[in-house]
Amino acid sequence: MNATFNLKRFFLLEQYKKQETGQHLLWSAGIVLGICLLCMMYDINKGSSYYIEHTQAFSLSRYLLWFLCIAPCLLEINITKQTSTLYLLMPASVFEKFLHLWMKYLLVLPLFCFLLITGIKGLLILSGTDYLQHFGSHIEFHLIEKDQILSCSLMQGIFFLGCIAFKRQKLINSFIVLCSCFILIFGIILSMTLWEPADSHGYWIANIAYPIYNFPISSTSEAIIAFCNYGTPVLFSIGIWISSYFLLKEKQL
Repeated sequence: MNATFNLKRFFLLEQYKKQETGQHLLWSAGIVLGICLLCMMYDINKGSSYYIEHTQAFSLSRYLLWFLCIAPCLLEINITKQTSTLYLLMPASVFEKFLHLWMKYLLVLPLFCFLLITGIKGLLILSGTDYLQHFGSHIEFHLIEKDQILSCSLMQGIFFLGCIAFKRQKLINSFIVLCSCFILIFGIILSMTLWEPADSHGYWIANIAYPIYNFPISSTSEAIIAFCNYGTPVLFSIGIWISSYFLLKEKQL
């Protein structure tokens, strides 16, 4: 391509891909409705206790987030000899192809699922059935907790990269990579814990808290912790997107 990005050419690419995008949105709607139905069946199976306990509607947003993370590997077709030839000969730059994937799975699909869940919530509240109204009123949109930012960023990044990196069995291979990353992280944390010296009482500092260890941290330490909690996931996600772009560019060549 003569230019990295051409708006007219990008619109033509989106027009060419609109049928595929529509199918993905339709499948996504079916999956979201299936998740809602399974949550309702779980509550009904518990009997009358759902009136006094938290329903699965509280967990619906978490299940939706998991689906959005694995969606690239779940919805994108496998790259075969026939599909790869057509994809490589498509008159669009690598950046435009990458932007199409990025917008679909980072903007269009999350917005579509949010609107779909909002519609479902409204219909359930207006249904007139006690349980459905109870379930709908408990649907909340807290997709991610503060302590889950890094893990969800790791999950979404690996599956997004796996959508481009793997030719076949993208979901399974990406899941194996994700498990390997978690095992590596837990191994590092465990090693750091075991290497910590024992205190004067013979206990490991990481396993027991004494008042003498409770002291305020400096502003620099607070800044480092804040960066690790919020900056690291952002940098990781951006790094994954850049890596995905160059990987797609290498495959294009």
